[in-house]
Amino acid sequence: MSSLSKKSMTKIGFERLIPQIDVRDEKSWFWRHGVELPEIFVPFWQLLVNKTLLEEASSKGLHDFLGFNGRIFLSLVMPDEFLDKLRFKDYFRLIENLRPDATMIPDNYTYVDDPLFLSWSQTVKLVSFANDFLKLDIPLIGLIKGANLLQIDWAIRRQVEMGYVSFVMPARELLEDNMLGDLLHGAIMSLKWVSKSIETDFELLVYGIGYRLKYRGLSYSNLSWFLGAKQGHYFKEGKLYSFKNPEIRFEECTCEACRGLMPQELIDLMLSDKELSLKTLALHNLLDMNRALTRGR
Repeated sequence: MSSLSKKSMTKIGFERLIPQIDVRDEKSWFWRHGVELPEIFVPFWQLLVNKTLLEEASSKGLHDFLGFNGRIFLSLVMPDEFLDKLRFKDYFRLIENLRPDATMIPDNYTYVDDPLFLSWSQTVKLVSFANDFLKLDIPLIGLIKGANLLQIDWAIRRQVEMGYVSFVMPARELLEDNMLGDLLHGAIMSLKWVSKSIETDFELLVYGIGYRLKYRGLSYSNLSWFLGAKQGHYFKEGKLYSFKNPEIRFEECTCEACRGLMPQELIDLMLSDKELSLKTLALHNLLDMNRALTRGR
């Protein structure tokens, strides 16, 4: 790998919860329904699969396309089938047209059961992406990935050398594979060691998790507030329930979305106005998750 460049960066300043939205489903555009939060993540791959949406968002820019006045961060975490579709000049052109307030560096393949030479080649590729993205005139978010603790530590240190101070760690698949605990702990320790050695503060957002983890100071981003509502899931104090669960079914909720409604009333509403019931449940979940994650920050 060629020598690394360096760029002076300041922290993005992540909120504790930065909701993901589904660009393809306007029901997830919560600001249109009276809920105000200052930041969102937009998954880039959702634009890639819909040429019409991509063209409109590129022509207007994300802020005008979405009608959102807060900060918009572009997520380049994406399914594997999209990882090799774009070259750097494609990324640069699209990002410049979309005009987000910040962007992640590109995602890569990382499989913990790959031979080490394959996972190391992907880790080196990640760092190369981070180096090339320094050419963009936009705030940047580093990515923490690796098949083991050594690769994660190496990737963090190389990105820090380039000036990165804000990081995202994709966590959903690690959680499903029961590997998140060890790898997240290792990433946090690596950031702490580097922070002490160069006297610089960093921030870390866990991407794809909808509940508070044991570590202090983390930020979170997920779409589970919306996907959960579609599956009839109801959040209370950051915990997920079926909204038919008798523990919560007849409890009034005074949040901005429910305004005194009980889950049972949302069930009844679904029979007469399914769309309104889903919207109310999704907004309730978002508000509850935000309260749970910001409490005691």
